[in-house]
Amino acid sequence: MKTISIVFNAALLGSLLASTSAFAQAPQAAEQGAGAAVPGSDIVVTARRREETLIGAPVAVSVVGAADLQRRAIVGMDNLVQSVPQLLISEVGANPQGGIVLIRGIGVGEANPFADQAVSFNVDGLQVSRANIRRVAEVDMAQVEVLKGPQALYFGKNSPAGIIVIRTNDPGDRFEAGINASYEFVGDEGRLDGFVSTPITDSLGVRLALFGSHMQGYFRNSYPQNNIYAPDRIRLPHNKDWGGRLTLKFDNGGPFDAKLKISRSSVRTEGGEAAVQTIACPLGFSQLAPALDNCRVDKYVFRPDSGPNFGAFDPVITDRPYADQDQTLVSLEMNYALTDQLTLTSATGYYGIRASHSSSFVLADPDHAARITGGYQKLNTDEYSQELRLASDFEGAFNFMIGAYYQDTKLYHVGSTMYNGAAPLVLGQHETHIQNGKAWSVFGQLSVEIVPTLELSGGGRYSDEKKRIDNFGSAGDFIPTIRPHRKWHDFSPEATLTWRPTDKFTLYGGYKHGFLSGGFNAGTGNPRNDRSYDQQKIEGFEVGVKALALDNRLRTGLVLYDYTSTGLQVTATIPRENGTGSDQVVVNAGKARIRGAEFEATFAASEVLTLRTGLAYNHARYKQFSGPCYPGQSIAMGCDQQQLVAGGPFTAQNLSGQRLFRAPDWSLQGGFTASMPFDADRRLSLSSDLSYSSGYYGQATNKPDSWQKGYALLDANLTYFDDARGFSIGVVGRNLTNEYYYFRSLDQVFTGSGTGTATTTPSDTMALINRGRQVMLRVGYRLGGR
Repeated sequence: MKTISIVFNAALLGSLLASTSAFAQAPQAAEQGAGAAVPGSDIVVTARRREETLIGAPVAVSVVGAADLQRRAIVGMDNLVQSVPQLLISEVGANPQGGIVLIRGIGVGEANPFADQAVSFNVDGLQVSRANIRRVAEVDMAQVEVLKGPQALYFGKNSPAGIIVIRTNDPGDRFEAGINASYEFVGDEGRLDGFVSTPITDSLGVRLALFGSHMQGYFRNSYPQNNIYAPDRIRLPHNKDWGGRLTLKFDNGGPFDAKLKISRSSVRTEGGEAAVQTIACPLGFSQLAPALDNCRVDKYVFRPDSGPNFGAFDPVITDRPYADQDQTLVSLEMNYALTDQLTLTSATGYYGIRASHSSSFVLADPDHAARITGGYQKLNTDEYSQELRLASDFEGAFNFMIGAYYQDTKLYHVGSTMYNGAAPLVLGQHETHIQNGKAWSVFGQLSVEIVPTLELSGGGRYSDEKKRIDNFGSAGDFIPTIRPHRKWHDFSPEATLTWRPTDKFTLYGGYKHGFLSGGFNAGTGNPRNDRSYDQQKIEGFEVGVKALALDNRLRTGLVLYDYTSTGLQVTATIPRENGTGSDQVVVNAGKARIRGAEFEATFAASEVLTLRTGLAYNHARYKQFSGPCYPGQSIAMGCDQQQLVAGGPFTAQNLSGQRLFRAPDWSLQGGFTASMPFDADRRLSLSSDLSYSSGYYGQATNKPDSWQKGYALLDANLTYFDDARGFSIGVVGRNLTNEYYYFRSLDQVFTGSGTGTATTTPSDTMALINRGRQVMLRVGYRLGGR
């Protein structure tokens, strides 16, 4: 408490000092000739479903604008981690969900293909609660807004941790075209992206953006050759990505306008486990590859192919690993001005994914062929949604927004796992799972201008959702389950009081409520058991202050928050009843409290130099959580809860009071940009950014071997711009400190024994390792615009 108080007070003092300057309306700063305004001092955000300035919006939001996206060559959401405090986002292996995403330590769902995730993506007005969607958005981006904390009123379900809002570029009123080519030397990755935009008529414009990339790999597979499990591909992960977006925009200046966006993305990789390494071997050596796996995080992976024998028993399991993914996103937004003060908006969307992968997920050498596995998963998703909103823009004291939302979802999943590469045995039955879901909600918000500088806004959203799961065996036989239907209701109120004495200062405080859908666990395991889990709810308070000061050269923001989450959804590893391994499932974790502070500032020190920083403290702890034990956890290590059979082993541990996994206490970002002009059209830009994260656990069991210690990442780039010719060339460096780190770790299957007893053998631990150092050459050329 003493530490957090120091942080709060210091950050609050900085913001109040800045606000004092803002109240003075900056005439003194102007007289001093202090220099240019801070970049982005006029940033427009849509955090409350209408356009507002970043300073004026009473919301905790971090923005990465077009200039920063270009400067840092950000073409993927995963690169935002170094720019946004308390955002964790990364690839994840072995599951069609396709990614981890957390804000303030809240996030779940990557191990369950049917789960909705706690951080949703809103791409051009269409909301999707699956991390895969970020790949569709990763081309021709205009701006990314990371909204932190519950966002149920304006964005609905599946936003208890926040929303990542991505706006892509629209057609302009003149012809434009551009192309960027880059080559990353460590992973031998080439990428080409470009766009063409032109008006067709005075009221209709079109924009087409395309991209493609190919990477050899930044890890090397050290698995031995001359055996049936030897990999053909030595460099991993070996990705191929391509896709694009077509945008049509109609606006004739009348009351009606419309925008249609059709996006497509495809990925081909060498399997979901291409970045998995053994990170901890408590016996001093790998239990499944004692002479060959070095049990440490570095540039080497140790991954076998599944071999030729599994396919004879189940043809969907291939001898070589692969992962294929194709996605489609369609959004249609239509606006009609009923009057000068009333606008009706319709947002229609479709999201579809077709994904499959097959690979071995156990890191065993040829001498342990009985432990080599083969697994297959397929996921087809179809989501249709429709939203209607009516919003006012009266000049008087009252304004409102009302609306309704409907979603229809169908998910189709196939899973099959086997083990013993020499004489195959079934580990998880070949099963098909189908989940159908329908959700609807109604919402309303009213804002009242009490006096010209004081606004009270509030409202709520009522949500109704139901889901059904059907399970089928390999022969198409229906497998009944105890609880095939679930239904949930939620009312999410919100209220905010905002004080804006000037257009350069905002002070706000509010109450928020959010929720995350319940659902069913797909994948391996006994389908006859109850495979459902309940929804997660979160509620609490935020107080924030934002200011522009020193003649708009300094932008600051401070947020204090305190939330309590009940029914917290976490991914847990549950041992199977037959002793053949374990399953990863979503469970409800009782209660947790998340409180902390975030401070961000950007300062234009001169017309040449801009400085930026971000600091966050997050105290996320379980208040009540009886969680599963990890394999090999003894009674003395804390596995002393819940005996299923009298006198038998314990199965659970008490994690109350301990930290949430993947929730670092501290995160820090800081950097500078120096733009040095040669003349009116040519300039050289040098920038560098440093980010730091304190340590955290990589598993929901808080297994000590899953602890990721604190690390720092350094990025830098040097770019030459010739605006008159539309040409740029630069060198971009990411993670120059070459830190290998992870967000997700797992217990190595077939290791660890005696769990919940006095005498145990601890299990090995694996993790999905993030990319190390990157050094990239990037060249760009642009026609039209500027």
